[in-house]
Amino acid sequence: MELLKPQTALLALGLWACADAPPESASAVLARVGEAEISERDFAAALEKLPTGSEAQPLADWRRQFQALIDKELLLLEARAQGLDAGVAEAMAAWERKELVEALLVREMGEQLTYAETELTAFFAESGAGREIRLRRLPVRDRATAMEALRKIQRGVDLAGAWSESGWLNALNAGDARVAALFLQEVGNVELVETNGQFLVVVIAAERQVSLADRRSLVEASLTRRKKQQANLAYLEQLTNQYAVQLDTAALRQVATGAAHPEVRLVSSAAGDWSAADYQQALARLGADGEPLLADVSALGFKVTRAFVVDQILPQEAHKHGLDAELEPRRAEVREQKLIQALWEREIFAHIQIDPAQLRTFYEANAQRYARSGALGRTLQAQVARDLRDAKAAPLFERYIEQLREKYAEVVAVDEGQFGEFVSQRRQAANPVEL
Repeated sequence: MELLKPQTALLALGLWACADAPPESASAVLARVGEAEISERDFAAALEKLPTGSEAQPLADWRRQFQALIDKELLLLEARAQGLDAGVAEAMAAWERKELVEALLVREMGEQLTYAETELTAFFAESGAGREIRLRRLPVRDRATAMEALRKIQRGVDLAGAWSESGWLNALNAGDARVAALFLQEVGNVELVETNGQFLVVVIAAERQVSLADRRSLVEASLTRRKKQQANLAYLEQLTNQYAVQLDTAALRQVATGAAHPEVRLVSSAAGDWSAADYQQALARLGADGEPLLADVSALGFKVTRAFVVDQILPQEAHKHGLDAELEPRRAEVREQKLIQALWEREIFAHIQIDPAQLRTFYEANAQRYARSGALGRTLQAQVARDLRDAKAAPLFERYIEQLREKYAEVVAVDEGQFGEFVSQRRQAANPVEL
């Protein structure tokens, strides 16, 4: 049996993801890590999250799976020892805000989030999802070289170079907005795509037709996403009317030019007024304070309105309907997730350096995987960089978790008797004796 590596086990056991807690019941304690307890119920729930066929058979394998739960508690111990609790407050606020928006949308705009089969069929047709294409791509150094290559290909000249071919791309999952226009082109057409100073000569190499049945899950996901965007806008309009939200156009112009005094009033509403300083503080809370300043007053007005509604009105609406209280059972679990992520960023990812040569070598070694992607230019480069970073993180994590096991060895205590009894019961349940 192939065992899960520690970092893989942590992922498989759902330690990064949120899951509903199992119902409370009497459950023997299998281990203690500091003040934390790992019960039979915890281990059983974790085993349920493992991929099919991953459940351990020999006792040594069960121990390795159980070690993933101990490792989780060690990571939490270290994260708290490093004072990362305060640092996850912003991430927790973002998670809570997202959850509340989702819950409010379902409650208030539920009908707009649903669709009939006829609407799905119409969306499939209008989105052009029935036609898929393959691309041949040639990266070039600069615009002049790209234009020359484009002219040669249009004259039928075969160009040598580092051509790559994509997998079949659909308009609904092309992965890059710049690819969208290519779905309107015929086979054989040649286009030049520029992305952040990088150039690609792209040839429409082939096309095929697919049915709604072939791409149903993709079409459903895309339509659901569009329905949610539409519902968001409709709900924003509903709340601005309900709370009589009004913008001061003169103040908006001052903000757009960077000349607004902090105390100037931007928004008046039944939920209270908002100054330019309040707006900037809200952007910081929403993680949007680094975005470029909008010079267009209409666009800025929409951004200010949306920020005001999200920061001031949505919390009131959520509290009024008791939705914030419904998040309480999940807060502790999500906080643990964010703590481990913060520790991972500090102790693992922060020590990973990636140079262009490594990036190129990794891309070439995994060319087939990326050929199926429609990502271009810097989008593709970022994707490859993330994958390479994850690959380089694995051995670093192996060493780091071993250091934590040694550091906290004195606070880890496994009840061998209870652990053995748990394994025995699981084995018996999996292989009952037939009489």
